Amino acid sequence: MGAKLILLFTMTIKEEFNTWLAGYTEKMTRWVPYYQELLQALRQNLPPGFQPGNILDIGCGNGNATIQVMTAFPHAHYVLLDGSNEMLDACRQRFEDKKDIQYVEAYFQDADFPDNSFDLITAAFALHHLDSAEKAAIFKKIYRWLRPGGVVTSSDIYGTKRDPAYPQEILATWKAFVMAHGTPQDEWDTLMEHHAEYDKPDTYADQLQWLHDAGFGEARISWHVDQWGNIQGIK
Repeated sequence: MGAKLILLFTMTIKEEFNTWLAGYTEKMTRWVPYYQELLQALRQNLPPGFQPGNILDIGCGNGNATIQVMTAFPHAHYVLLDGSNEMLDACRQRFEDKKDIQYVEAYFQDADFPDNSFDLITAAFALHHLDSAEKAAIFKKIYRWLRPGGVVTSSDIYGTKRDPAYPQEILATWKAFVMAHGTPQDEWDTLMEHHAEYDKPDTYADQLQWLHDAGFGEARISWHVDQWGNIQGIK
């Protein structure tokens, strides 16, 4: 893919998320099964006694994931990374009383940090925008960014569109949830247009293997219900 096509893609997905900012939390609660549980899973089932001092939230959105982690680790230093400055502005307003936060506007596949910078890296509904090769590559970068004993924790959708059962086992049950929570048909259609264009989920097994390939000594599913879950890698 040429640079111009990559720029067009990233600008388009940025603009799409900017249109979602109004009412973002309410929409996500209706659109994503187990949304609150998946956010909470980011700070649960971590190694005993784990107390991270430096935390990176990639694809931070409006800060819904960040606030969950802050509940557990209020005194840590936070770096919030997102490709949308509008989302980062929402975080700036939300966390205006917290001084120990750095904001970085960048797409996480393009970002870089010094080795051994973070104790904890979180990703909520972010990595499914990367294709398989990009996920494998970002896990290698995350491994390098983490200090020894550090943890990456990712809550997301897991599965693959290559599976012939994907429409029935994932999309049909997803639609049933969305419609049961009051989402109109035209909104579901728009969500599926986004899913078809931008979402590139991969299975638990593949992503755990990529974590191992990146060097993580432990890679595991920490919480899940069907295709919605949280995986963790420990350096």
